Amino acid sequence: MKTDEKFIAKQKKLLLAEKAKLEKKNIELEKYPDYGRGDDDSAREYEDFETNLSIEAQLKMLLKKVNSALKSIEKGTYGQCSVCKKEIESGRLKLIPYADICVSCKKNGKK
Repeated sequence: MKTDEKFIAKQKKLLLAEKAKLEKKNIELEKYPDYGRGDDDSAREYEDFETNLSIEAQLKMLLKKVNSALKSIEKGTYGQCSVCKKEIESGRLKLIPYADICVSCKKNGKK
């Protein structure tokens, strides 16, 4: 792969930091909110819990992508499009370090 080792090391550092942040946030969201014992409090607790479930699902999806990118670094395939197998643009990887598809394939709806 053409992507240089310095760039990959920087991306790995970013991905590890993102992974730690996502894991911490996920742990915080898993806690059931406790606002009190009144009916209004219970309704608010349930509403917040329900909202957190949606956010938690998004966090888990992002964490899965980050872990996949970290695995691809270890395998030596980081920055390779999972569809066309060409190199993913470095600008795209800078913006989305866990990107697994190139701009061309993304535009063409191949994934």
